[in-house]
Amino acid sequence: MRHEIVSVNPDIEARFYLSIDLGSYVPPHWHDSLELVYMIEGSMAVTFENRREVLRSEEFNIVNSRVIHSVLSEKNKALVLQIPKEILRKFIPDIELYTFFVDKNPAGDVERTRLEKVKKIFMDMHAVYDIRPEGYLLRFNSLLYELLFILVHSYSSKLVQKEFDRNEGQLEKVTPVMTYLKERYREKCIVSELAEHFGYHEDYIARIFKKQLGMTIMEYVYAIRISKVYIDLVNTDRTVNEIFEDHGCTNYKVAMRYFKETYGCTPREKREAVRRMSWKEMQMLPSPFYEPCEE
Repeated sequence: MRHEIVSVNPDIEARFYLSIDLGSYVPPHWHDSLELVYMIEGSMAVTFENRREVLRSEEFNIVNSRVIHSVLSEKNKALVLQIPKEILRKFIPDIELYTFFVDKNPAGDVERTRLEKVKKIFMDMHAVYDIRPEGYLLRFNSLLYELLFILVHSYSSKLVQKEFDRNEGQLEKVTPVMTYLKERYREKCIVSELAEHFGYHEDYIARIFKKQLGMTIMEYVYAIRISKVYIDLVNTDRTVNEIFEDHGCTNYKVAMRYFKETYGCTPREKREAVRRMSWKEMQMLPSPFYEPCEE
């Protein structure tokens, strides 16, 4: 199965970093780690199967492990914490049954104070990890465990085993299809042939795909194609037509529509915007060899 593999920082049991994004799109994917994002500046939109969450400056959100989601970022700066399931399992054996959530606009004073505390923990973690004073790991880990304790007690609910098993079953069905399509995104996609390959009825595979990803099979294929087009667009001088053709976008009008829907502009407008960037900003763009940590 194809999913994002999260590599931890060498000195801590999690992955923690300051993300600076000039605008990007990551097609639907999932990872085993619990992911927490605190937006310092700018914004990003995370799309799940049936909802879209917009994260703005000084807001905090959670992406649960093994949940399919896509990310569309405007220019932003954010702190990202990814905690592998095996680390959480050491302290909470049945962590798989937990679902984490956050209310970004709590009504009560107690809830607002608690949320501000979580944000402060994030900023303190960044400060101590950035400066790294003597014994910094003691302070960092104490903050990490305090954060996890608050999450478990104030920002979580617990699934019953039957509900968890049903969710896992759906994920196990759709993940091989996602992997197959990603490896062959340049090729023509015929849903009936895809269904036959996996031994499903055409209507069934279309239905479970739409339910789990919140998009159709063809929308997913184009999401991959357009994300690849973007990388070539900002890193090469090849024509738009050449890039489209190289990534399987043989229907120019359809590809153009998906690009505009994703990035809010035409490929040429995006390229011109990149050329106006400073050298420092351009170093933050995804390279031609960029691939979100996957196996």
